[in-house]
Amino acid sequence: MKTLPAAPTTAKYTLKLRFFDQQALIESDSNLHIELFGRMYRRFTVAEFLPAPEPPLKFAVLTRADNHWQQPVLVIEDDAWPLTDPQTLEGYVYEMILQTLITRVRSHFLIHAGVVAKNGQGLILAADSFHGKTTLVLELLRRGFSFLSDEMAAISRTDGLVHPFPRSLRARAGSLEMTGFGHLVSRSTVWFDKLLLDAADIRPNCIGRAAPIRHIITLQNPAAPTETPAADSPPKLGILVNRVDDALLHDLRQIPDVTRLATKTDRSYPLLMLRAHNRIAVLNQVEAICYAHKIMVLDVIKRFARRPNFKANAALSPVPTSQAVMALLQRFQGGHKSSLVQRDFDGNFTRLFLELATLIETARCHNLSVGPLAQMANRIEALIE
Repeated sequence: MKTLPAAPTTAKYTLKLRFFDQQALIESDSNLHIELFGRMYRRFTVAEFLPAPEPPLKFAVLTRADNHWQQPVLVIEDDAWPLTDPQTLEGYVYEMILQTLITRVRSHFLIHAGVVAKNGQGLILAADSFHGKTTLVLELLRRGFSFLSDEMAAISRTDGLVHPFPRSLRARAGSLEMTGFGHLVSRSTVWFDKLLLDAADIRPNCIGRAAPIRHIITLQNPAAPTETPAADSPPKLGILVNRVDDALLHDLRQIPDVTRLATKTDRSYPLLMLRAHNRIAVLNQVEAICYAHKIMVLDVIKRFARRPNFKANAALSPVPTSQAVMALLQRFQGGHKSSLVQRDFDGNFTRLFLELATLIETARCHNLSVGPLAQMANRIEALIE
């Protein structure tokens, strides 16, 4: 499929945002999309842009077919992506905008993790999906911790502090009820299978300030650790895309290092499952092929871990700083496309590792076995106190 041509948009609703050293202008022909994005990121909105070396990133969400492209599209800078699937339009368009923004951030290391603070001590909670990270953050808020983020640890490269990333929480109703906030369910906005709510709705004035990183905790499933492939078996790589066709699969099979390719359709979107020794190089090629076919890469999965049952003992064990750095880098946002990696470290992840290790060198690092919620929160409170 050919790239859609660039053209002026006819959007009349706008939103200005600032993510650390990056600024963004979002336009739409539907105020519903602007209102939803504004609700998610209301603490990132600004009235005016600050003077900056680079102009704001521009996005346009055009939902009607009477625009220049004659179909719904997401325009990122001058590149238009068709949004013919209503679910993509209503859901992953927001993730595409966020991922584009955080890939450009160079002032902070952005790590997929929860962050809380207490007594001037910042605590980073790194975890894979379905390990209870957001529920644990909610429980710690109930116990008086300050909220910095339930999904993004923003570690400043200048002051070494972990800064707030207060996007609206996206929690399941069960998580709110389990942590004593069930009364908020009826007052929350439902977006897909989760509820959107601001941290201040959970507890007034709970959003904390930037804090020194005193603790880094990685949540782990003691019963089923992340898969370690055999030495002669290439590791897995999962790529979630918005659609699959025969032309895409044909081109993917031409990648030399791919030893196996399958498509799983048991999710809301197709999941491409590959095996390759050099996953970074293969991922580059897969993304380029998807781009040529105007197929969106919605997520990249490099770790495949089973969901814990939350019944094991919540054991806390110290780990070396180097191990904690690796856990954070596995969750580094932006990956190989990050401007921080490419422009500041010339694509060298070893240099990035060393700088991050220096920033967290005074932190106490632990693994926490996923277990009953109260036990996990008790272990963390003991660390702080």
